[in-house]
Amino acid sequence: MNRLLTKEEQQLLDREFCSLTGLPPLILMEQAAAGLTGLIGSLLESCQEKEGAVDALIFAGGGNNGGDGWASARQLLAAGYEVLVFDASDGQRATGDHMINRQAFERLGGTVIGRMETLAGREALIAVDALYGTGFNSQRQMPEKVREALHALALLKESGSLSGACDIPCGGDANTGQAIPETVAADLTCTFGRKKIGLVTHPGLLYAGEVFEFPLSMTDEFAEQLLEGHRRVFELDENTAGGPAPERRPDAHKGQFGRLLLIGGQEGMTGALILAARASERMGVGYTMIRAPEKSLPLIAGAVPSALLSAVPEEGSAAKHELPQPDAIAVGPGAGGAPWVEKAVRHLLGQPMPIIIDADGLNALARMEDTNDLLQKRREKGFSPAVLTPHPGEFLRLAPGSEELLRQDRLAAARQLADETGSIVVLKGMATVIAMPDGDAYINTTGNAGLAKGGSGDVLTGMIAGLAAQGGAVGDAVKRAVYLHGLAADIALEKYLSEIAVTPEDLIDLIGEAMLC
Repeated sequence: MNRLLTKEEQQLLDREFCSLTGLPPLILMEQAAAGLTGLIGSLLESCQEKEGAVDALIFAGGGNNGGDGWASARQLLAAGYEVLVFDASDGQRATGDHMINRQAFERLGGTVIGRMETLAGREALIAVDALYGTGFNSQRQMPEKVREALHALALLKESGSLSGACDIPCGGDANTGQAIPETVAADLTCTFGRKKIGLVTHPGLLYAGEVFEFPLSMTDEFAEQLLEGHRRVFELDENTAGGPAPERRPDAHKGQFGRLLLIGGQEGMTGALILAARASERMGVGYTMIRAPEKSLPLIAGAVPSALLSAVPEEGSAAKHELPQPDAIAVGPGAGGAPWVEKAVRHLLGQPMPIIIDADGLNALARMEDTNDLLQKRREKGFSPAVLTPHPGEFLRLAPGSEELLRQDRLAAARQLADETGSIVVLKGMATVIAMPDGDAYINTTGNAGLAKGGSGDVLTGMIAGLAAQGGAVGDAVKRAVYLHGLAADIALEKYLSEIAVTPEDLIDLIGEAMLC
C-alpha cells in the first residue's frame, strides 16, 4: 500500500482494529515487536562480530514505543542474542502494555541499565531508538533521561554501531518530517502499520534511513474503509507513477501523439526553452511547437530543428495564429519579465487545454492581483486544472504569507496553494510534493542533489507538458513526469558516480532509460 498516514490516522486504525476484533492492544505491540526483532536478527546475522560487543542495545522510553522496544528485547533474548535495555523512562511509573513487556523481559533474566557507564566501554553492534516514536511532541520539555539516551545513541553511531529506529526516530514529527537538533539519523527505521508521512517527506527522510514497513494484521481494505473521507497522501513510486507507457503500433503517426506549444525563450534565456522542448520530444509528443521573441528564433531553430516556430507578437501588434491548435501549452521557461508574458498567461488560463506554468510564468502570476480568481474560474468552466511548478522561492512569491508554513510543513503548504487556486501544485525540491485540487497529494521518492542545477526545472516542465499533450488526465501526466525526472537523475548518478557531474542535458538523454525501469 502506497498510502502514507499521519500519526492520528494510525492511532485511529489501531483503536478500531482492537474494537472490531476484540483483540487487546498488547497483540499489536507484540506484532510490531516481532517485525523489529526479525529485522534486527537479520542484520545481526550479517554484522561482523566484535570481541566484547553486545549484540543489541535498545533505548526504551516510557510509552508504547518503549513497550515495543521491551517486547523486542524479550524476543531477541529468547532467540539467543545478548541484548540490553537502557531504561529512559526517567523514573516515571510505567503502566499498561509497556509495564507488562518490561516485567516480562526482566522476569526472563533480561538486563536493564540506567547509566551508560554500566557498559564499561563495551560496544553495541546495533543501537535501537525506541524512545518516543510517533508520540514525540516538540512543544513538551524532553526528560533529561531521554536527552542522555539520544547523546548515547549519537556516540554509538559515531563509534560504528548500526543505528535503528522503532517507528520513527526520536525527535522527528511523524506528520511533517521536522526534527529537533538532537535527533539521531537512523541507518534504518522499522515502522508499523503504514508508513508515516514524516518518514518520506523532507527533512524527515534524512533521519529515517532505509525504511522497513510492517503492516501488522490490518488489510488495505480495512484501512481504506476506515479512512474514507480523509485527505490522502501517497508515496510516488513506480506503482503510483503509472507504470510504463503503452507500446506504439507499428503504423502509428505523429498526429496521434499530440501537439505541444512551449512559450518563453527571451533573448539571452533561450536555453530554458530549448531544454523544455528537447525533454518534451523525449516524452514522445508528436509535434513540438515553440513561440518566442523574434530575435530568439534563429538560435532555437538551430537547437531544436524539429520544432515548429512562431514569434511572440510585438508590443501593439495582433496575436499570430500560424501554428496548429495545441493539445497542451507550457509557458514560462526563459520568458523574462516582458509585458507580453503576463498577457499570455492571462489569455491562456481561459483556454480549455492543459496549461503548465513555470518559472517566469509563475512570476507573472505572482504580479497579477486576480490570480486565484482566474485559476478558480478555469476549474469552474470544467477545464483541466492548471499545473503550477514552483521551487520554494517562486512558491513564496505566489503565496507570500506562507513562509512559516512552508518551512514547517511542505505538504500542508502545497495543499493550501492547491486549495486556493484549484490547481495542481508541484512544489519542487527534495521529496517533491504534488498537491491535487481534490485533496490528494503525492511525495516523490526519486531524485538526488544532481537536480540542484539551473535548467533541471525546465526539463521537468517539458516532460510534464509533453505527456499532457498526448491525452489522458493531466494529473497522471504530472505524477509520471515527476517520478521519471527524478529517476533519470538517479540513473545519471549511478552512471557518473557523483551528483556534481549530473547536468540537465543528462536528464534528457536518460529519459528513455528511465522509462524502461
